[in-house]
Amino acid sequence: MNIDTFVIRVDASERIGLGHLNRCLLIANFIKKKGFFVVFITEQPLSQGIIKSKNFQCLKINKEDNIERLDFTKLYKSFVVIADVNTGAIFENTQDYFNYLDNLRRGAKLLITLEDLVDYPYCSDVAIVPYCGAVNLKLKSDCNTKYLLGTDYFALRSEFDNNNFIVHKSAKKILITMGGGDPEQITQKVLKSIRQIETPCDITVVLGKASKTSIKDINKIMCNYKSIVTVLCDVESMSKLMLDCDVAITNSGLTKYELSALGVPSIIISNNKQQAFYSEDFSNYGSSIHLGDISVVSEKYIRENCVNLMQNYKLRLNMSEKGKRLVDSNGLNRIWKAIFN
Repeated sequence: MNIDTFVIRVDASERIGLGHLNRCLLIANFIKKKGFFVVFITEQPLSQGIIKSKNFQCLKINKEDNIERLDFTKLYKSFVVIADVNTGAIFENTQDYFNYLDNLRRGAKLLITLEDLVDYPYCSDVAIVPYCGAVNLKLKSDCNTKYLLGTDYFALRSEFDNNNFIVHKSAKKILITMGGGDPEQITQKVLKSIRQIETPCDITVVLGKASKTSIKDINKIMCNYKSIVTVLCDVESMSKLMLDCDVAITNSGLTKYELSALGVPSIIISNNKQQAFYSEDFSNYGSSIHLGDISVVSEKYIRENCVNLMQNYKLRLNMSEKGKRLVDSNGLNRIWKAIFN
């Protein structure tokens, strides 16, 4: 297949988070190393700024603009479109999403989409669903779509290909990270919970670029805490912090896969009911404990589960071993081979 350009359509915002964008940047760097030109298309100022800071060309479109106005055939000779926009924060219904894809694919050699765990027939040429439970989806290949399903196709940064995590018998360090965004402010609820633990632990809090929680908010909550609280903003390399903790608390974003790959036992609190369904499926593999949707999870329940996990060495050891088997760093190579070989 004669291709010179890859066009990547993705967004990042406070509501959407940064997971989709970070994944696409990882894919873009992989493709760039293969010798192809990569250009991004985004609606959000946040994602535009991040993309340009990573030295990729970015075309910004306005929300009111119709994608039909972008005629890629006039811009690029032979191109593939990659779309990572299947989120309820962007499209109100499935048909709107499908119509959008039809417009995106005009003139493209291939349309590749990254999808959620949903049982409907995708109309892209290649649909990637890189999550736990994807192999159980009841998919129909009505549009001759090639499906790449499961964590074998999860795009993982090389920093998470690391086997150095140590499960300590005495757990003393907690990492709190909600990925690039935290629209439900789960971080604050977690801190209000664990500040009441009788034996204080050292806590590291990571705030992403799109997080609603500020350092001032954290200082107010933890002002009388009897141990160390470290707050870090917009951390570029997360693996070092993850390897240095004993237990991590995260939301239902893609960070849970990174923690799993390193073997870090985690507690997951989901952003909403739909994400809780996905997180429950993920936790069934044994590398994490899912507490449920943030709207129904109490501070007491968070605290009890955190204490139990910190005190249970055998459970943490078992979770660590299962996590390392769940995700590896070869996802991008598998995707490339499956599509182009």
